[in-house]
Amino acid sequence: MAGTTSTYNPAGITTALREELSDVITNISPTDTVFMSNIGKISVKSKHPEWLTDSLAAAANCAVTEGNDAVLSDGHKQPRVGNYTQIAAKWFAVSDTLEAVDKAGRKSEIAYQTSLFLKELARDMEYGLINNKTSTSVDPRQAKGLAGWITTNGATYTTGTASTTLTEKLFNDQLQACWVEGGNPGMVLAGAIQKRRISAFNGNSKITTNMDAENKKIILSVDFYESDFGVVKVYASRFIGQDDSADYESVYILDKEKFQLGVLQGLKTEKLAKTGLSQKIQMSTEYTLISRQEKASARIKNCHKSL
Repeated sequence: MAGTTSTYNPAGITTALREELSDVITNISPTDTVFMSNIGKISVKSKHPEWLTDSLAAAANCAVTEGNDAVLSDGHKQPRVGNYTQIAAKWFAVSDTLEAVDKAGRKSEIAYQTSLFLKELARDMEYGLINNKTSTSVDPRQAKGLAGWITTNGATYTTGTASTTLTEKLFNDQLQACWVEGGNPGMVLAGAIQKRRISAFNGNSKITTNMDAENKKIILSVDFYESDFGVVKVYASRFIGQDDSADYESVYILDKEKFQLGVLQGLKTEKLAKTGLSQKIQMSTEYTLISRQEKASARIKNCHKSL
């Protein structure tokens, strides 16, 4: 007959066992801000910075009669456009005791929380720079983003119909529209599904397909798309919001040289005055999106988020 065994702990021994808590903290939340990281930055001096745009008359045959008298034309008028600045801020408090005790994964709770809140602030800025549709002076002021700026070039699918799938033809049509207006788009922002659709394009325009010969595998990721109107780099963006409903989103074709982050107040991290047994931290910045010429870019709206 097989013997029997039992495992037991002497009374009270569990109070002497150490708990194991790793010093590695895992955070999977994405922090890549591809649009904000790819445009230039300038300083602005007011809550509503303005700038001028200009364009040339359409090219035409300019032959005139010999000896013709001067025919005067009106001078070019530069439209004046602007955008309101937007304040972004985060606050948190850490008790003096929490800052003093030994903690897993970090030495200073204030430093650790500051790094997290700064990342959240950058994500919020990226989201607004892409998705904000209007600029308003009503508190809290809001800066208009790509969704509000790009109006000349674009296409809008009708939600609820069968034809809401991003196509290569429509994609190229909008690249052409930007080119006709004088733009040179070099950047595309697309959500996960639209990025996969672009990777599946197989028309005459060539996409880059990487091949790892040593491991005999094809890397299907498309980073560049070559069209008749130039090469664009395709970025997967996690922060493109929904369009007319949750099942639809936009694809942005951008001449990134025509956009800038206008900064009125640079990013500041400050300790606020103590009013008790804790330390209060404030992070803030004030900024807007400068659009030098929206005609150089395009937006394809209401692309269905399904394969």
